[in-house]
Amino acid sequence: TETLVVRYSPVIARWIREREPDGHAEPDGSYVVAHPLADEAWAVRYVLQYGAEAEVLAPASVRGAIVAKLEGLASPR
Repeated sequence: TETLVVRYSPVIARWIREREPDGHAEPDGSYVVAHPLADEAWAVRYVLQYGAEAEVLAPASVRGAIVAKLEGLASPR
């Protein structure tokens, strides 16, 4: 099973830490959590709900899927 690794910004780190106590704090106040990844579409939806306050560190395929989703939303129809 792949792992989704997400860095949550200091703005929401405390809130995430309450729900995901197995992560680790970074010196800048951010919080990094490794989530089990079974479905890439779920990962995209999950991370995007946090907007700019969440960054996918791994896997690269999820980072790419998020970029593609955002580009699709930004392009004129």
